[in-house]
Amino acid sequence: MKLRRRFSSSLRPLVTHRMRALLALSGVAVGVAAVIVSRAIGAGAEQQMRTTIERTGTNLLIIKPVPVKRLVSRPQIAGLATTLDLEDYAAFARLPLIAAVAPSVDRAMRAKVGAIAMRTTVRGTTPAYQSIRGYQLAAGRFIADEDERAARRVAVLGARVADELGHGVLLLGGEIRIAGVPFEIIGVLRAKGATVDGADQDNLIVVPLRTALRRMFNTTWLTAIYVSVAVPEQMDEAATELQALLRDRHRRDASQPDDFAIQNMAKTRVLQQELIAALSRYAGGLAAIALGVGGSGILGLMLLSVRERTSEIGLRIAVGAQPRDILIQFLIESAALAVAGWLAGAAVGGAAALVVALGTSWPMGIPTTSIVTSLAMAVSIGLGFGALPARNAARIPPIEALLTR
Repeated sequence: MKLRRRFSSSLRPLVTHRMRALLALSGVAVGVAAVIVSRAIGAGAEQQMRTTIERTGTNLLIIKPVPVKRLVSRPQIAGLATTLDLEDYAAFARLPLIAAVAPSVDRAMRAKVGAIAMRTTVRGTTPAYQSIRGYQLAAGRFIADEDERAARRVAVLGARVADELGHGVLLLGGEIRIAGVPFEIIGVLRAKGATVDGADQDNLIVVPLRTALRRMFNTTWLTAIYVSVAVPEQMDEAATELQALLRDRHRRDASQPDDFAIQNMAKTRVLQQELIAALSRYAGGLAAIALGVGGSGILGLMLLSVRERTSEIGLRIAVGAQPRDILIQFLIESAALAVAGWLAGAAVGGAAALVVALGTSWPMGIPTTSIVTSLAMAVSIGLGFGALPARNAARIPPIEALLTR
């Protein structure tokens, strides 16, 4: 009964001065909404990054040639180094730490089905490429060892290529012309989206490696070698072995830089996580500032309330109320404002996150921890900013309070 009276006497002034209370709790609501939206965006970014990494491969090393250094004595020489070849690929496959290897040579080319044409990436590779990069088939089959040995003119289309050239019509078994050369369409890949560096994984056509090297590009060097490491924890060790092997094969002495680059997808994932964490901390800091501003509104309201209700406080003390009763009454008022602000902010933040998700197709997730954290922050701010006014109210001398008009 006593507790109910305390709540009733604490909430009555807030109901009496609705507009004043509404302004105070709106500051807290803005801060809480900012916390929830920032955490939702951060969680969505982390989820998107994790999905992208899993699609690309978490135990993947990508070896690519580096651009040739341009010299004043030979300014006409440019492009990529041409030292990465099939013998390097065969040497990689013999390393014990390596689970699978897929060589690749690719170029941007024009593809055409009927009267519809588009620019796409044509990639010559081996059957191991599908499992290393995690591609799944939507229809048909992937290139096989027989296609590779016979250098057949067969092609597997990425999801975007199939959509743009087929316009919803299944192209399986039909013909596609790549730079004017006819290929049989034997498969269509499922969509994968973009990689962590923004490259479109669906805008490609996969053909057998020998077909690309001999019949299309007339070259002997590779543009990439994709390496799957057997144990993800040994990524750094495998990269070191590959670097030492390639330097030895390419006869690079200690004074010469590498003529290749090794991209470690595990390190890329760590960098992405660090970036997202930094952005989340920055957004969380801004949200905390917004909550602090809301708390200052509660502080101002409570100080004003104490000043206006001095005679009421003195009367309560005169009829037997203890200073702690006055303290608890004003702390309940400030906590009630904070909780009401949290409820409003949680509703606004959830709605804002939903609008962002629907408007941008960005994956949004509101972690349970952010709800609990925002509630704890709101209550702490309410009690913290309400403590000083409550303490001042509890320390008012009864005689002074009764004489105040």
